[in-house]
Amino acid sequence: MVRPHSCRKISGKPVAGVFKPAGIPARDLDFLVLTLDEFEALKLADLEGKYQEEAAGMMHVSRPTFGRIIESAHRKIAEALVFGKALRIEGGPVAVTSDIPSSHQGESMNICIPIIEDKGLQSQVNSHFGSAPLFLIVDTEKLSTRAIINKNAQHTHGMCQPLASLSSERLDAVVVGGIGMGALNKLRAAGIKVYMGRQATVEQVISEFKAGKLDEVTPQTACAHHGQGHDHHDHAPKK
Repeated sequence: MVRPHSCRKISGKPVAGVFKPAGIPARDLDFLVLTLDEFEALKLADLEGKYQEEAAGMMHVSRPTFGRIIESAHRKIAEALVFGKALRIEGGPVAVTSDIPSSHQGESMNICIPIIEDKGLQSQVNSHFGSAPLFLIVDTEKLSTRAIINKNAQHTHGMCQPLASLSSERLDAVVVGGIGMGALNKLRAAGIKVYMGRQATVEQVISEFKAGKLDEVTPQTACAHHGQGHDHHDHAPKK
């Protein structure tokens, strides 16, 4: 029987979750997953120059375990550089060490939120990303808003193209109530983070986002919502 990994402590999540070779579409690349504990080990050992003994203590693992984590991280980065693969940083048996959630206070970010009707910050959030009639782009610091028509609201199952209407926008994140795996992967490949929100209005979403209270959606959590009144509505009904 394989021993389960103990929970490894990390200081936070990376600023960017995807790195890829320039000039090659994400759909044409092979992706490697660098786990969050591997990312933390790289930061401690290679960036901050800590000895393995100290770094292992900070992550609450043994020194041999830390050695295996950093070796795996180095191998994945070498493979990505040598063979031109992309890296996605996510997952792993980790827990953030700080009791204070990381917030986005003071950051100017462009957030996309699916809405039913454009009423600025008072717009009602549409719980299903792909079939929303409108997207609202919000500057989190200026609190300015701009609505964009979702040209891909009517689509067959599994064919959601989230960037069809958003490709010309500079987006840092999308907040959704539910999203299909295909749409999630396309957004993540474009370097756009996706967060889960259950708030009624855009104003409430932005408030929770800036306070660091929204969870980032991963392929694992997206799958968990499939068939529970969210993911399966992320497309137009079949005729």
